[in-house]
This record gives sequence, structure tokens and C-alpha cells, in this order.
Amino acid sequence: MPKVTVEREENLKKGRITHEILRVLNERPLQIPSYKGVSLSAVFLPYLEARGIGRRRRNNIRIAVDRLRRLRCIDHQVGDDRSTLRITSLGEKRLRQYSIENLELAPSHRWDGIWRIVMFDIPEDKKRARDAMSKKLKHLGFHQLQKSVFCHFTDCKGEVEFMEEYFEIQGLVTFVEARSLGRSEVTVRRFFKLK
Repeated sequence: MPKVTVEREENLKKGRITHEILRVLNERPLQIPSYKGVSLSAVFLPYLEARGIGRRRRNNIRIAVDRLRRLRCIDHQVGDDRSTLRITSLGEKRLRQYSIENLELAPSHRWDGIWRIVMFDIPEDKKRARDAMSKKLKHLGFHQLQKSVFCHFTDCKGEVEFMEEYFEIQGLVTFVEARSLGRSEVTVRRFFKLK
């Protein structure tokens, strides 16, 4: 693997090391030779260096691995000659949480003339999911047409489906592509700075 070093002044976003460790284990379980002297942080170093996290973060890696083991996000099974590190269902859930936190729409430099409208009617017993969906849509730059109707000009169907699955509100969200927004179009075009 090519060696990628992190600059001394660079600050990593909080949780990035944990996120990358979970991503490495999600790709495949790691087999470790069972002899004394091999630290778990040393096992992850080559994978994390390729992702831009350098050797000087060795202590941070050790702390993150210990925390993930304590939270039961990763499982360390020790055998006679080899031990195995793998992600657990709690770790997969945490990985999805990182994915929703880092979710962004792909930047679009040109508008294709189609509006993407997201509508939802989520019942009161799923209020937290409804509020989280609204908050995430606003964070992604959607324009709120009504209380539970949002629109955007970029293709975002995959992102909306991911949020629908993550917040466990499948079947309660409607995604529509339209050429016109009627009387609201002037306001929305101004919001997105479209001509």
C-alpha cells in the first residue's frame, strides 16, 4: 500500500479514526497472528495510513480500538495461532450513524430543469424520526415548501432512500420529480440562485 502521511497541523474530524476502523472491519475481518507484542493499533496502521491517518496517531488509534471493544462494536476472538477482529451488529449500526452524519449531496453545477420534491406524512409515534428527517433535509440544503414538503434541484433520490431506511420510515416518504413548482418556483429559484 502507498504510504500517505498526515500533516502535523491537520486536525481530524471528531470520530474519524473510529469511523475508519469500522469501515476497515466492514470490508473484511482482520486475521492477526497470536503472539505477544502485536498491538491492535499496529494492525490497523497500514489500513489507516492509506486513508490519510498517520503513525503519529498511534495512541488515538489504540484508544479508539479499546473504546470500540468496550462498546461491543468490534469483536476480538482469540485462537491458538491466530485471532480475528470483526465488526458486530452494534458496530454496523454505528457505521450507518457515521454515514448519515457525513451524508452530503453531490455538487451539481448545472440544473437539469427537474425539481426533486420530498414529501412525508410521518405519524406522531415516530416524531423523533420525522424531526430528524426534517433537520437532515434542511442541513443538506433542501428548501422547505411546507411543513413536510421539501425540494431540491439536484438528483438526490439515493440519499433520500438512505435516510428513509436509516430513520426506519419506509413507505412514509414520497419522492417526486417535477418540471414546475407552480407559484413557488420564483421563490425557490431565488433560494437556490438559479436563473
